Amino acid sequence: MEKGEHSVIVVGSGVAALSLLSSLPPHIHATVLTKGKVSDSNSILAQGGIATSYLPDDTMLSHIADTLEAGAGHNDLNMVQTVIREGKEIMLELVEAQFPFDRDHDGRLMLGREGAHRAHRIFHAGGDASGRMLVEYLLQRIPRHVQIREFVTVIDLLVENGRCNGVVLRSKEGQIETLHADHVVLATGGCGSLYRHHSNHQIATGDGLMLAYRAGAHLTDLEFMQFHPTLLVKDDRSYGLVSEAVRGEGGVLIDEHGRRIMEGRHELKDLAPRDVVARVIHEEMQQGHAVYIDIQACGEFRSRFPSITRLCEEAGIELEKGRISVAPGMHFLMGGIQVNEWGESGIHGLFAIGEAGCNGLHGANRLASNSLLEALVTGRRAAMRIRASETGRLESQADEVEANVVRGARATEAFTGEAGVTGEVGMAKEIETVIAEGNMYFISIQVPQTTLAELQCKMTAAVAIERNQDQLQNMKQWLAEMPTQTLKVQKITREQLELANLWQLAQLVTESALLREESRGAHYRSDCPNRDYHNWGSRQIVHSLTGTKIVRNERIVPSWNVFS
Repeated sequence: MEKGEHSVIVVGSGVAALSLLSSLPPHIHATVLTKGKVSDSNSILAQGGIATSYLPDDTMLSHIADTLEAGAGHNDLNMVQTVIREGKEIMLELVEAQFPFDRDHDGRLMLGREGAHRAHRIFHAGGDASGRMLVEYLLQRIPRHVQIREFVTVIDLLVENGRCNGVVLRSKEGQIETLHADHVVLATGGCGSLYRHHSNHQIATGDGLMLAYRAGAHLTDLEFMQFHPTLLVKDDRSYGLVSEAVRGEGGVLIDEHGRRIMEGRHELKDLAPRDVVARVIHEEMQQGHAVYIDIQACGEFRSRFPSITRLCEEAGIELEKGRISVAPGMHFLMGGIQVNEWGESGIHGLFAIGEAGCNGLHGANRLASNSLLEALVTGRRAAMRIRASETGRLESQADEVEANVVRGARATEAFTGEAGVTGEVGMAKEIETVIAEGNMYFISIQVPQTTLAELQCKMTAAVAIERNQDQLQNMKQWLAEMPTQTLKVQKITREQLELANLWQLAQLVTESALLREESRGAHYRSDCPNRDYHNWGSRQIVHSLTGTKIVRNERIVPSWNVFS
């Protein structure tokens, strides 16, 4: 049954979505579609805080420099400057509005320091519950006329004449519906469920990325998958994240003998960038060592980190012993749906914000506590764009994005049209329009004949912290030769749909990791262990239904060129 017109459909309900909704004017009607409860998102799990320069000895320029260094020469400089500048404005607004950031007994803001930051600039709330408190705060500020529909699965995007004008969904009751809108915003987060150990909410199954891809949008930078160094892992079960703030408060990484494993590995030692620390821990574990965070130097641990304390209690870890067992796990996707600085994809009317979108902010490796900042800024900027287009003052830049593939790109460097990318992945759905009682979409989805656990194990072994050509080739072949069954959406389960999305995404991630024959940021190839600026500097791998391209993006500037 076809529903009425809506100005904006927002898929997802994390901080990026809520930032957008709280920034829309009352005359723009918005509908939120979420796969679980409205409070279910990666944002709610964020233990880290929000980074912005605030103290007298810190500057926005320093924050920019740290972001660029962590990003390994793959950041879009304009986007870095935009997010850090506008993010600071939003943070000052939150301070002025008395958002409950952590303060000391004298009422002064308590700013923490995390990995790869050279200053104390991390705002926290509720100790290690910043994400949850920010979500609760923004939920209270959503206009009352916003319609929220929970336990809804978005199956497909409606695209006509190059414009996205709605979605196909399955309701909580199992009915297939079409919902139309002038704008569709994907705020669906990332894809942690691709891997055995991850810090994401269970709903993070790459849905938004594959919805956009199948609709004709571009995906880029998928090889840059950040593995957080310290998930609480015990007996091969992951319980959640142990925030970098623990190391910022004095925690150090040790092996079972008490040896500090980051000594001599990086000048910042335990506060080195995440990709560096994750690889060191991975190496130690490959050599048979157990790895722990020694928390003896962290004063008042239980009150400072209540969420981590609860995780330790759940795992049966006695904090009195002064150490927490940890291992790396998938945390954040730097890549995603290719968008410009306003969150617009190459399809008119389709936006992607937060982790789902790739705007170049994070480069090859995200700086700690820049994700909630990005969510706040990209949500507000998308709202500004929608508001302006509604009033006719601003035309969409989607044509420009589509024409350039990457904004700033001048030439295509290479092209692959292999069946594993443009064949099975691109044809993962079949849409048959039938004239019955109006237009009803009967969509068939190719579901791989494997289990989520098997897919996760294979991805963890071949396309995780350390990669090489042989493993990637074998993984690519396994994915491409996967038998599938075609199911109508009326009969498909949510779990089967999620598995289909993850399988399709795994093919693109593997292809990206195979093509980039260098190591940069979170992408580490043991057979190509160094950065290759001659062949790979300023280049991005971009996937679309027509194939995979390697393009030069002149907006990506190596960090040393910025301040020289």
